[in-house]
Amino acid sequence: MRILIVSSLWPPRVLGGAELYAYDLAAHLRAAGHEVAAVTWGVDGDDVVAVVPPWPYPIDEYTSKNAAQRALMHSRDIFNVSARKALDRALRTFRPDVVHSHGVPGMSGSVLALPSQRGVPHVHTIHDYWLLCQRLSMVKRSGVACEQRCASCLAICAVRNATIARHAPQILLAVSEAVAREHEVLGWARTRLRVVPNPVEPMTGVTRPDARSDRPLTFGYIGQVARHKGVHTLVDAFTAFAASRNGSARPPRLLIAGTGALRDELSLRTPPSVEWLGWVDDAGKRGFYSAVDCLVVPSEWKDPAPLVVNEARGIGVPVIGARAGGIPELIAPESTPLLFPSGDRVALQERLETFATNPVAYASPAGSRLAGWDVHLERVLTAYEDARVSRAASRPT
Repeated sequence: MRILIVSSLWPPRVLGGAELYAYDLAAHLRAAGHEVAAVTWGVDGDDVVAVVPPWPYPIDEYTSKNAAQRALMHSRDIFNVSARKALDRALRTFRPDVVHSHGVPGMSGSVLALPSQRGVPHVHTIHDYWLLCQRLSMVKRSGVACEQRCASCLAICAVRNATIARHAPQILLAVSEAVAREHEVLGWARTRLRVVPNPVEPMTGVTRPDARSDRPLTFGYIGQVARHKGVHTLVDAFTAFAASRNGSARPPRLLIAGTGALRDELSLRTPPSVEWLGWVDDAGKRGFYSAVDCLVVPSEWKDPAPLVVNEARGIGVPVIGARAGGIPELIAPESTPLLFPSGDRVALQERLETFATNPVAYASPAGSRLAGWDVHLERVLTAYEDARVSRAASRPT
């Protein structure tokens, strides 16, 4: 099968998990004997056959721009003629059997409508909230999660979805039930949705600590140090928790791996038991997971399907997670009692105390009840075949 992948970003230019997933998917499809090509926005690299000129600037520079420059990007994201032309060119030259689109901010809704318009079966994976929110996250610029969609997002996304609805993808794959539920408000999407969680492969090179040892009880956070990630709530909850266990046989510590806007502010008020690791590479990540007894995922937004939860579950690390987005459905069953209301500092402190009382009770087998790439690829290929059948059935006879 010939598969054309559409993704705004592509390694080596990466912002998040969507483009890494798309790149990994291409590798697994190729290993299974399929031909793969990609269309990106301003990024050349492996498999790329067409590049959209990154005007007004590359999408990974968006967060550094001022309000006027961001508005220019949003206007371009309503209908991007250059993106449509680049994709059209790739459709003609590569002649795919199916198009699989992923994160396409900046390319506009035109690239989600064109494949079906040209008669090519189309599968789109929903990794975020771009179809509902111009910021992709339903989070305000201040970092506070939106209680409801704002007027500007409603207006822009109404135009975007009207463009897509006329020639919609045959299949929509959501990375979690939570993401699927949010998108049911879109009439054109409702009957096309199916949930296919991201694959989980156990991380190699990780040595899990003995939960019964007398070393410090170690909690960990890995990710962006930003308000919507709930790091401030974690720091406050852990500080109170650590003070309550002063003099205990296993003094707690908290490792925070990652960078972000809140780091300088938070580091000024954290006790010595909080260690700031900064950004970590793959080796550093393995060291992080080898050191922690429990991962904390305190998100204060509708986190679609945080990769760190899958990483932790794949190697048997218990998770204290917020009841937000896809977190509750992704954590191991053994960690379910450790869920807490998103943003609730007192409840999070209580979960830290609960875990500390009996860490062994929340252990789970590494990789238990998880779908790896083999199963995941079967599900994706099934979606491709279903899209082809659906497209064939809709053609005039």
